[in-house]
Amino acid sequence: MEVFSRRSSMSPAGQSGKALPVMAPEQVQTLFRRRLSDICARFEDWQVPVTVSGTIGDVPADRWRRREGTPLLDRKTGTAILLDVSPSLLEGDGFHAGEPVRVLGLLKAHMHQGQVVPRFEVLSITRDEEETLTRQRDALVQTLRDVPPQRRSFPAGEGVHMLLLGVGVGVERLRSLQQALGGVWSERNVTVRALQGAVDGTAIQLLHGAEQEIVFLVVAEERLTELEAPAFMKGLLQCPAYRVLACDLTMEGQAVPDVEAETSTVLPHLVERFFSTAAEAASFLRQESIVVRQHQDEERAHQEELAALRASLTALAERPAGSPRGGMFLPLLAGLVLGGCMALVGLWMFHGL
Repeated sequence: MEVFSRRSSMSPAGQSGKALPVMAPEQVQTLFRRRLSDICARFEDWQVPVTVSGTIGDVPADRWRRREGTPLLDRKTGTAILLDVSPSLLEGDGFHAGEPVRVLGLLKAHMHQGQVVPRFEVLSITRDEEETLTRQRDALVQTLRDVPPQRRSFPAGEGVHMLLLGVGVGVERLRSLQQALGGVWSERNVTVRALQGAVDGTAIQLLHGAEQEIVFLVVAEERLTELEAPAFMKGLLQCPAYRVLACDLTMEGQAVPDVEAETSTVLPHLVERFFSTAAEAASFLRQESIVVRQHQDEERAHQEELAALRASLTALAERPAGSPRGGMFLPLLAGLVLGGCMALVGLWMFHGL
């Protein structure tokens, strides 16, 4: 009895004089979470909002609505923290998995599957523009590596056609540029297309599948950098035509754009010729077309002269054998005609060089 009394006096119930309450596991978890919040509240640096940069992770569809925490991944190591953010905030701004973001919020500690884990109470979330630009540059460099540029010569054949494509440029403006090209170009051999909205698959398909020999691409000044999307640049690189790119002014009377600022983009390096104004590009195309037409006319004249000499030689060869001095004069005349033909051919080839 004495031993039993000593043991009873050592128990907590004996010291307090009353029995302790019996708790369920859920109550223990609740008590732990409450005390955990009290402990975290004592950290002064936890009371100051911080900005975290990372990539939104995948959230299973069945958990999205239950707000079980959206993972934010470290871009280098893949380490994740859970974002305490409303799904409506993500969906309203169009955020999706794999997108680089910057999150402003407060650091908290939470119980997750029986373990204490950090959790981020989101105050605001924005897209990481710097990271987005870095990704675009990386994708651009990879595109340039995959598709090496090819420099083409100005087409000099008969029946050349042109695609006059405007991005952010109206149809009336393109029609005026067509008139500036001169009489060589008309509605018969110029196709005019104007794209006012976002650059999509239509523009890419027009470039990649161009049937015309020349593509005259006129881009509004403020939309040059927009065309640096990898898909558009790949279509421009794979365009089979002779490519002329020109920057067009947004308003009448506007100052000439800064060429150095524009050439900081890579677009001018992917085409055969680049001009800071559409008027300069139209003048270049007009002059080149005139030169090509002159060469064609000269070649046609040479061919007609050669045909006439061949006809004369054939007529002489068909003269009757008994004609006076035919035996000696015919070979001499044939040699003169043949020598004249060779001289014309030589002069024509030298002129072509």
